[in-house]
Order: sequence, then C-alpha cells, then structure tokens
Amino acid sequence: MTVVTGDARTAGPARPVDRWILRMRDAAARPEPMLRLVCVPYAGGGAAVYHGWAERLPAVIEPWAVRMPGRDARLHEPPRTDLVATARELADALAPALTEPYAFFGHSLGAFLAFETVRALRERGVREPVLLAVSARNPPQQRTYQGAVHLLPDDEYIEVLDRRYGAIPPMLREDAQMRALYLPILRADTTMLERYPYVPGRPLGCPVLAYGGIEDAETSAATLGAWADVTSAGCTTSLLPGGHFFLGPSRDRLLAHLADELLRALVP
Repeated sequence: MTVVTGDARTAGPARPVDRWILRMRDAAARPEPMLRLVCVPYAGGGAAVYHGWAERLPAVIEPWAVRMPGRDARLHEPPRTDLVATARELADALAPALTEPYAFFGHSLGAFLAFETVRALRERGVREPVLLAVSARNPPQQRTYQGAVHLLPDDEYIEVLDRRYGAIPPMLREDAQMRALYLPILRADTTMLERYPYVPGRPLGCPVLAYGGIEDAETSAATLGAWADVTSAGCTTSLLPGGHFFLGPSRDRLLAHLADELLRALVP
C-alpha cells in the first residue's frame, strides 16, 4: 500500500486538508474513487486506527483517516479539548476538498466528532454525506457521557478508563515516558467528550448507520437506534461481536457490512 498525504493529481503547497487527512490508497491499482470515507478515530487514537481499511474496502471507496492535533504528524500541536470547535476546524479544512460524494465513519468519541463535523459542513454550504456511520457511542441528545473523569489523578483516571473500556495497555501503567506522552492526549479527548455541549438543531438529511459491540455495556440496539432522532433520513443499527473496541476483532465483518451500505447509499 502507498500512503498519499496529499492529492497525487495536483502539485503545489500543502492545503489545510493535508494537515488533517491521511489518504490511504494504492495509487497504482486503485481507479478514481466514487466515494471518500472520512474516518474519525476514538479517544487517544490516531490515523493508525484505520490501518488496513484501504485493502479491505472496494476500490471505489477511498478511506481518509483523520489526523487529530497532538498525535501522528501533528505531535507538536496541543491536543484539543473543545469538541465542537475541533469539528469546525476539521470542517473548514475538508469543505474545499469534498467535491465528490463522501461519507463519515466515527468510532466512540469519533462518532460525536463526525456528527458535529457533518453539521459544520452543512453550515458551510457543503452537501451532506451519503451516509453517517457512527460506532460504539450513544446519540448526543442522551447526555450519557457528561462527568469529571478527566479531572481525576493519573492512577485513578487510568483505573476508571480500564474498568469502563478494558483497553489500557500495560505500558501506560509501567512506562513513565509513555505515560507522559500519551496521557495528556487521552485526558484531552476525555475532556472533549465530557464537556461536549450538544445543542439540538435541524435534523440531518442523510441516513445514519449505528454500530455497536454485543458485549459493550454502554450501548444497545435501543440506545443506538435513538440516533434516528438526529436525522430525517432514517437510522439502522448493527451489532457485532466484541466489546467497546469491537472495531479490531470484528473488523472484517464491519467493513464488509459498511461497504455494502456505502455502495447502496451511492445509488440515487
């Protein structure tokens, strides 16, 4: 796979979208895509969350992995703590580049970021995506995630996240350098989630597809189905084996289902 960080068809100075987006495609083998899939990572995650997606999606779908401030090639930037402001930044960068049909996929925190970015793009006159796919996150109107976990001391903070999601690597507990590097990013993302000031607004005009893990205690078919309240185009749900991070063990099943839904959404 060749990773392309800019548009291979154009030369010149980097554009704002190139700072935010990692384009993953085999430039020699892939035809011009019919659809761009903007993939937003979960809390603490980077573009690598979506490594391997390009090879598993149909050639006509090109995944764009969002590079969040404070990680990846943007490690020198401070991580953001305001979800809506971050979504607006992302929308500003994406708006000039979304000239072809596109869709969004966001996992966990990324689901809210994807949702707010779609709303911000609409404010900027960009047509809505053909599909908004959200994953492992109840809809914003339920106010499920407000709290003050982000203010806990380091050890307590790690324990709470590990109990809730079961995904804290041992090195974060044992390696002081890793903790110093990674904890500020994770804590900033938790702040973003817990202080998210959802404001009701005009429903989206695109369909929503909500995924969840069968063993994830935080979501269910019923709670995920409530994403229907934020769109006028309908919401469908799909539960896959695994917990909150079913994104890994159920990746192939997820991508097969998602690809079918994306291709179906492209048909007028």
